[in-house]
Amino acid sequence: MGVLSQRVHNKLDSPQWRTLRDLFLQVSEVILGVSPEARGELAGSYVKFATGSNATSPAYAAVWPKVAAPKRLLVGLSLPEDFVAEPLGPPPEKMVYKGLTRFLTIDEGHAFSEELHEWAKRAYDEAMSVSG
Repeated sequence: MGVLSQRVHNKLDSPQWRTLRDLFLQVSEVILGVSPEARGELAGSYVKFATGSNATSPAYAAVWPKVAAPKRLLVGLSLPEDFVAEPLGPPPEKMVYKGLTRFLTIDEGHAFSEELHEWAKRAYDEAMSVSG
């Protein structure tokens, strides 16, 4: 399993992110579970999940904690353009992140799809194939 940087852990302890801490850790564990090389790094208001620790390693996922009501996580994944699965959808309006094509919203207090691991693995493989 990959790792979250210390900066991410520090941010999770901040007052604004603390309410989503447990949900975020559950989701990031699934996303990082696709490879021991995977890394989660703080990138401003979101966490970028990359295929490795090199600064040029491609992102295969990103998670934006949304702390305003309703509290939720927005998960972006690097999946093929033609990939279709419920409840994944296109990027929300005004959400642009190079390489991330499918998005999932996980509301606080709700379970997330068990398929997230499969989607994250596919996203990791997709990012590796594009970079390789």
